[in-house]
Amino acid sequence: MHFKFSPNILNRLGEELIPNPDQGIIELVKNAYDADATKCTVELINTSNIGGSIIISDNGTGMDTDAISEGWLVLGRSKKAARQPTLLGRLPVGDKGLGRLAALRQGSQVYLKTRPKNEPGFEYSLIINWDVFEGADVVEDVSFDAQKNSTEKSQGTDITIHNLKVKLGRLEIKRLARELLLLADPFDNSVAFRPRLIAPGFSDIEKKVNEAYFEAAQYHLKASLNAEGTVEARLLDWKGDELFSAKHENISKAVYKSVPAEFEMWVFLLNPQNFSAKKVSSAEVRSWLTEVGGVHLYHRGLRVKPYGDRTDDWLNINLARARNPEVRPSTSTVIGRVIAIDPDDFLVQKTDRLGFIENEAFLELRRFAVDVLEWMAKERLKETEKKREDIKQESSQDVEDVKIRLEQVIEEEIPQEENRAKVRQVVKQYETAKEREIKALRDDLQLYRSLATAGTTAAVFAHESSKPVTQIEKIAKRIESKGKELLQDKYPTSLQRPVEMLYQISSSWKQFSNFPLHLLKREKRRSGVVDIHSVIDANVELFQPFFDDAKIEIKKHKAEQIPHIRGSIALVEAILTNLLTNTINAFNVEGACNQGRQIIISTEILGNYVGLKVSDNGLGIKDIELHEIWLPGLTTTPGGTGFGLTIVKDSVRDMGGKVRAIGNGELGGAEFLVELPLSGN
Repeated sequence: MHFKFSPNILNRLGEELIPNPDQGIIELVKNAYDADATKCTVELINTSNIGGSIIISDNGTGMDTDAISEGWLVLGRSKKAARQPTLLGRLPVGDKGLGRLAALRQGSQVYLKTRPKNEPGFEYSLIINWDVFEGADVVEDVSFDAQKNSTEKSQGTDITIHNLKVKLGRLEIKRLARELLLLADPFDNSVAFRPRLIAPGFSDIEKKVNEAYFEAAQYHLKASLNAEGTVEARLLDWKGDELFSAKHENISKAVYKSVPAEFEMWVFLLNPQNFSAKKVSSAEVRSWLTEVGGVHLYHRGLRVKPYGDRTDDWLNINLARARNPEVRPSTSTVIGRVIAIDPDDFLVQKTDRLGFIENEAFLELRRFAVDVLEWMAKERLKETEKKREDIKQESSQDVEDVKIRLEQVIEEEIPQEENRAKVRQVVKQYETAKEREIKALRDDLQLYRSLATAGTTAAVFAHESSKPVTQIEKIAKRIESKGKELLQDKYPTSLQRPVEMLYQISSSWKQFSNFPLHLLKREKRRSGVVDIHSVIDANVELFQPFFDDAKIEIKKHKAEQIPHIRGSIALVEAILTNLLTNTINAFNVEGACNQGRQIIISTEILGNYVGLKVSDNGLGIKDIELHEIWLPGLTTTPGGTGFGLTIVKDSVRDMGGKVRAIGNGELGGAEFLVELPLSGN
């Protein structure tokens, strides 16, 4: 007696283990890399509908009958386990051979044609018909015969997957194109493996990936981890000059028990002012980073998902930024790579091919990268603090110098003692008034530091909440897949609605987790010319899930002329965010309407000012005097802080504008009117 396997095991180890079609295709491309291919193409034929085909072709070493029967057709074991370098010196990737099965199971038939390098002039072909397995009792009952024929084609392998069970739309093709382009480090010109996708739009994405705006980076971080577990790091400026450097003892007290690795990262400051003297615009770099940004992990020459994906912050870059946004980048403003050589197989990929098992080697590799980022942040923070202290000292000294000079002028230019006394008295009155102003500013500073602490704490909790959300999505997807399989026609009436609700809840939760980080972006605090309409559009998009959840209709009535003001995006966002939060809260009070809820945001040009109006059809401003709504700490909202409208007032004042409120405006609810001076006026 011996173990036997039902054909259903092919589902478990194939499409259920690796459900994303693009990930299965990537596994076949990795096979081409292991076969020393320098060229590999993925061709999509009629894949916009179910029943299409995929052809993966390469010019690698091919396979003879032994390689097919003892390697390609064996599941759960791969010849890569031997880990011997190839003739081109490549260290094979993968270790279970299951990724290949997931790709092959995407269609009903597979045609294999392979031409081994050691048998020039011959080609082996084999056909897999998955439908045959449906009628078999056990997998072992189905056999294959490889046909040998003469050929004039050169070495290589062609795999055709026919009659696809899924369709690949525009988003899936774009995702596949990105995965193929990033698979072999696109920023290393020495890599002799460039997979290509034959599909619409690939050239555009390829062009964007290859644009490589590294020269526009403000900082360039370089670090290395050697076989002894010690690290060195350097931070360069945009000119390539060294700003800081560190030995191991400056970064970590303990050695790293991991594999040798290189860490390289470019940091961009995307405010337009930093690009005024550069050949490229901030918008172009931002678009490029959207496609290829993040810190990717390359293992044995190929990229490992999901590290560096938009939704994967494996180095906690955004979390660290939320805790201290002063000098830290976000995943949307960096591009980088961690290159792990790992000749001895310390890093082990998960069975579903998404990431590594979090063993000591991986955790220590991640600690290395995180510690280097922490060192960079500390050095930049020390530099920033030094500049700040220098400015404070210079300012204090300047004030003392002005006082001495003023006294000299009084003595030299005013002969009568009586008049000198009057001037000194006026100066004293001015100093007293200035002290009162400084005290008020210090009180404001204390208030905003408290608010900043609350905001950054919320950002940390929001970031952490994204982890269980990902688990919820995976569980929902699993329930959906198994539910459709087991319930079939009964699925829509039994499980479809609850699963859709899980997806909806996780989507809303994700929006919440992104909310604080969006508001804390450092580049938004830089002064410049601000397009009011763009900020309105961005904020409405950010709030849209909250509007949808509260069943609020949002309308925008914009002035024909685009209003530009001088200030910062952060200040305008502070006004809009707090006013919109205020209006959402207005619908949560007892007696507010449940149907037909509306918020209108409108702008108009008022001479040298732009008028911004936010109104709602709630109950209006009640139980508090209008002049008291601006005072810090006063609120009629249960659980409210009473700081929102104070921030609105201060932000408007900082930009030279004015704000007023109407208890019951045009829509019947509260109405806030803000006037800000147009830029240039």
